[in-house]
Amino acid sequence: MTLAQTNDTSIELNNTFDQTSRQRRGVIRPLVTLGVFSLVVGLSGCMIVDSPIKGMMGTEVIWGDIATGETADSRSLKEGKACAESILGLLARGDASVRAAKQNGNIKEVISVDHSARNFLNIVGEWCTIVRGH
Repeated sequence: MTLAQTNDTSIELNNTFDQTSRQRRGVIRPLVTLGVFSLVVGLSGCMIVDSPIKGMMGTEVIWGDIATGETADSRSLKEGKACAESILGLLARGDASVRAAKQNGNIKEVISVDHSARNFLNIVGEWCTIVRGH
């Protein structure tokens, strides 16, 4: 084998290696980018729906907020619920106010106000106000 043939073979191997390397980078780069993005979002600690206790993978909690201390017969109590939802923390819609919950439950006098929050992987979140009264 002459020196010219050796150089030609070396150039061909380098070209083949460069093409294979580019193909691998073309596949690996988006996967690495997706992995880094997922890690940053998952570990950022920001929740699209607030709650008193938070889970990294998801949240589904109910907690009390306000109560008048008035006792009432549970059979005569009405319940109204109003919710708002968020998608990716980018879009949010809904009316989760006490006023909307009262209206939904046809309640005139409020005895207690509770809240519930659901969140799954910071993708979809829901915040609800639950009102009980007469």
